[in-house]
Amino acid sequence: MPVEKELTKLIPKMYKWNCENMGLFFFCKGQLQLFPTLKIEQAVMNYFRFIDISIDDWDVDSAVATYGKMQNEFYKCR
Repeated sequence: MPVEKELTKLIPKMYKWNCENMGLFFFCKGQLQLFPTLKIEQAVMNYFRFIDISIDDWDVDSAVATYGKMQNEFYKCR
């Protein structure tokens, strides 16, 4: 039976995140570290402007929910 790697034991859900969600999460985390008074919605809108997508492509409320879900998963893994 194969042995599970130590890294995958620590952060198994991070491997299931897709590229767009990971970009959103770490972009917003970086912005919130630099500007603590920034709201998550504003950070998401900055991300949309940065990657040049519109609200029609990805809803702001959905992106905020995705960010919150990923943050919970990220801190549970630590």
